[in-house]
Amino acid sequence: MSALAGLPLHEFLNRVAAPTPTPGGGAVAALAGACGAALGEMVAALPRTRQNAASERAELDLVLPALSAARARLETLVQLDVEAFDRLLRAFRLPKDTDAQRDARRAAIADATKDATLVPLETARVCADVLTLLETVAGAGNRAAAADLLVAIGIVRAAADGAAANVRANLDTLDDQAFTASSMRRLAATLEDVTHSAHTALGSLQA
Repeated sequence: MSALAGLPLHEFLNRVAAPTPTPGGGAVAALAGACGAALGEMVAALPRTRQNAASERAELDLVLPALSAARARLETLVQLDVEAFDRLLRAFRLPKDTDAQRDARRAAIADATKDATLVPLETARVCADVLTLLETVAGAGNRAAAADLLVAIGIVRAAADGAAANVRANLDTLDDQAFTASSMRRLAATLEDVTHSAHTALGSLQA
């Protein structure tokens, strides 16, 4: 568990509310994704019917450990997002009195920006994976918990969109066209998966 994810909820929210750069939107997006994954775990752990037959549990038992692993990774990404942005801030504070210092500072900022881009890019990817798992839970889970799944689908999709916004914001400041193009391709593919899985999961709930 990351240091931030281990805080009491009230303390974490206080840190988000504070007028400081971190934790910010990227960390909150990862935490929201983790909450959605946890809701998916809850529904997957419920019996589909009173009989709770092995045949009813088969699909749910397959996705439960994957949801748990995704939630754990998103908890870690909460902390990694803060650390990546803090590294970027330190790079901006490097001295720039000489040409050599300015060159070193520019290089450090570029490297830190790339790191700060890769974290929310992974957050979006893990959220897409969670939504794929929620497709199964929506189709095989307890129908009485449909409202819980609606919340899970909604917040995981919002988490992916929030992470994507952070990716784009970072890429807008970079001059590395190859890195930017590669990251945007990955992001576009991820968001396509997010849209497809969210739509499919919602359709299963409404069937």
